[in-house]
Amino acid sequence: MTEIRTLLVVGGGIGGYTAAIRAARAGLAVTLVEGGPLGGTCLNVGCIPSKSLLGSAAAHADRVGRSAGRADLAPIMARKTAAVARLVGGVQTLIRRNRIDHVAERAELLGPGRLRLAASGRILTADAVILATGSRPARPAIPGLDLPGVLDSDAAIALDTVPERLLVLGGGVIGMELAQVFADLGARVAVVEKADRILPGEDAGAVAVLAAAMRRRGVAVTTGATVERLARRDGALVATLTDAAGAAREVVADRVLVAVGRVPETGVLGDDPLGLRGPGGVITVDDHGRTRTPGIFAVGDVCGGPQLAHKAAAEAEVAVATLLGRPASRSGRVVPRAVYTTPEIAAVGLDAATARMRGPVKVGRFPFSANGRAIAGGHDDGFVEIVADATDEQILGIVMVGHGVTELLGEATLAVQMELTLAALAETVHAHPTLSEALAEAAHDARDGGAIHLPPRPRAGGETAVAGAAHR
Repeated sequence: MTEIRTLLVVGGGIGGYTAAIRAARAGLAVTLVEGGPLGGTCLNVGCIPSKSLLGSAAAHADRVGRSAGRADLAPIMARKTAAVARLVGGVQTLIRRNRIDHVAERAELLGPGRLRLAASGRILTADAVILATGSRPARPAIPGLDLPGVLDSDAAIALDTVPERLLVLGGGVIGMELAQVFADLGARVAVVEKADRILPGEDAGAVAVLAAAMRRRGVAVTTGATVERLARRDGALVATLTDAAGAAREVVADRVLVAVGRVPETGVLGDDPLGLRGPGGVITVDDHGRTRTPGIFAVGDVCGGPQLAHKAAAEAEVAVATLLGRPASRSGRVVPRAVYTTPEIAAVGLDAATARMRGPVKVGRFPFSANGRAIAGGHDDGFVEIVADATDEQILGIVMVGHGVTELLGEATLAVQMELTLAALAETVHAHPTLSEALAEAAHDARDGGAIHLPPRPRAGGETAVAGAAHR
């Protein structure tokens, strides 16, 4: 393998800057090409600002209630902007201290190791290239989508006033998080989802808990419906919907948020003379991040799959290790998923329905209504559910819904990644009182119904499995 001394990284999001920093620390001369702000989608218009808004909106609703009118967005947006600026500044400092050359232009890939800068026309060359250009909001083919007042998620997090009525098209992660934000800030929010339930990729039981919480917030959710068109009437936006039975109805709103997903941002490929675009417009890569052209790698959203910042960072680590000649692969790495609504949903591996399609399983569930920390904190809705192979009790997946459950994802992901058994997790001592105890209790429940803080589970034949028999 040819020794790699120089590297071009295109894209300054978490995938790009992780690759650039890791390569620079390995001794490579690295140039990071990013025409927009460093930090990419996640830091500037995605993960970080949305979490700031979620926190501020929830605090506002708790303080004044949802019947007190629409919130003043100025201090809330100022807090969001300050958080983003602080983190962008941190990335800028890391780029500088790792002696990475930052070129603030957009670029086009000409061939292996060759980029042309869009503004200056300058040609950059290196031994290898990593493409980490991310994704952009999808624009479905709906008539009227270009009307004033129709927003994508990037524009929604920069609004200066709370709309009186907000219609959200799409009940996925982005749609539901922003629906909660604006409902908590005093808007009347309606969500339309084409699938038969919101968050169709997540566990049905966990989603049911969240759906109930959204109803309590006053969010009106319509599932199994398609938006046919948008129009303006009497100063408002009118969406015409068709349900699964073909019946049509209208929803009136002041603003419409289009949150139907994101698509790979592959403008860097130009006319794609190398043929790197694959099905669905993504850049096709192998388990090491290599494209079909030697010396060109790709990581993150532009490669397809789950559009998650932590996935992009992990793929960047693999790509850099591979170009340095070190063993690394994406294969076998489990990727956790998180929804930051209230309650949160956190999951890794297989849910029970998917696991059952592959063979016999053991399933254990522990509700937060039986967890001391959850009850003490006043957030006792939700549960932890663990799915394991019925034969060897290897943990296949963990689903959690409740207050703060995303902070339990590290342990849950480790359990699935390291192929732990139910016994290994059940026998791990968890501090009391913590939410994490629910993981051990769910493991006990899956094994033999032996969760200490649940009633004994009846066994087949009328016998009863008595939990904690040794603790007399």
